[in-house]
Amino acid sequence: MNWRKVLQLALIHVGVSITVVPVTSTLNRIMIADMGLSATLVAALIALPYVLSPVQVAMGDWTDRRLVWGRHRTPWIVIGGLMASFGSYLTAHAAYLMNAHFALGLLAAIGAFAIWGVGVNVASVSYLSLVSDLTQGLDRWRNRAISVMWTLMILSTIAISILLSVILAPFPDILAPAGEAAIYNAFGAVWLMASALVLFGAARLEAPADPDRKVHNKANDPLVAYRLLANNPSARRFFLYLLLILVSIHAQDVLLEPFGAEALGMTASVTSRLTAIWGAGVFITLTGGLPLMRRMGKKRSANLGALVAAAAFAFIIITGLINAPSLFMGAVFLLGLGGGLMTVSNLSFMLDMTVPEAAGLYIGAWGVANFSGQAIGAIASGLVRDVAFQFTGNARIGYATVFGLEIVGLLAAVWLFRHISVEEFRRDAEVRIQDVLALTVE
Repeated sequence: MNWRKVLQLALIHVGVSITVVPVTSTLNRIMIADMGLSATLVAALIALPYVLSPVQVAMGDWTDRRLVWGRHRTPWIVIGGLMASFGSYLTAHAAYLMNAHFALGLLAAIGAFAIWGVGVNVASVSYLSLVSDLTQGLDRWRNRAISVMWTLMILSTIAISILLSVILAPFPDILAPAGEAAIYNAFGAVWLMASALVLFGAARLEAPADPDRKVHNKANDPLVAYRLLANNPSARRFFLYLLLILVSIHAQDVLLEPFGAEALGMTASVTSRLTAIWGAGVFITLTGGLPLMRRMGKKRSANLGALVAAAAFAFIIITGLINAPSLFMGAVFLLGLGGGLMTVSNLSFMLDMTVPEAAGLYIGAWGVANFSGQAIGAIASGLVRDVAFQFTGNARIGYATVFGLEIVGLLAAVWLFRHISVEEFRRDAEVRIQDVLALTVE
């Protein structure tokens, strides 16, 4: 492992991650607040990539065992990354088509969001598995890779958010032809940047495969992967923890910008800056999180981040009640601080929860928990917001209900994390792998 490879992994992570920014920081607000589409429908479309997340287990298991062009991971990083960048670009066109011709546009949207989603899933499990491969037994390099990857990702998220805000600033009427063209230009710029980053990052990153590499299973039984996971109690508990923490932190993804528009009267240009404000908070705790994590331990620092995020949601609810846009931006910054500390701690812990013989398999499982949590959070948040609005006629109450439930979920996750151990997981994993190998031989 060396710094060149760390930088290349970071470029890939940035390339895939920035495809999410225009969809969840701009397009969601346009579809809900400007086009007047149901928050539940918009949330379901944005969650479609996450609904497809079970592909990560199958893909992780496949890349553990199979070669493409003599390598396990990088071919799928390239294929997935290019699908993600192109699919993200198509979502903007599908949204405006849906506004003009709903049924046709909805079909196009399902296709566009699916292309984006499959690409994000395939690329994510592949490059995270490669991180695990390259840093196996090198804890210092693993922590460095995580820190650099997520720090550069947050910086790029801030930059893309500012870029979107600048491009859209001259177009207050985002549904007018000029506003529509501006959206296409912004999404197109992200498409080109993401594609270039993925291609540069993947070049000569992975060495040709070792023919003597040991894997958990050489048979072609697709149920083996799921059997390994289902029979590991520690893996089940960690999966549940990831699911709960990610539902609780990501349920706001679809609603934060529409909340700013409907509850606080912010324009599309202003709400596009929220991602940059959130990203600044994440950046601070990502860069400062490693020393804190070493001092406190991964569990305690992750739980501290969850408590800070819970406090941020409480402040966000208050801003809607007292109509305080400035305080709202401060609460979003605080949410970023908590989210950053949770991210660096949970990711480092997640990479510890693997074994060399099945790194892709377990990274795939944690990826499913990650994306499933975001899917459930997005769909549930849109549904709760719509139901509460229908009953009360007050948009603020709908949003406050979602944010309140997120607080409850974060506190429950803090309690659950106490019952998870890396050592116990690895003991269980080794036993289960040997059991499955025995069954395969028989």
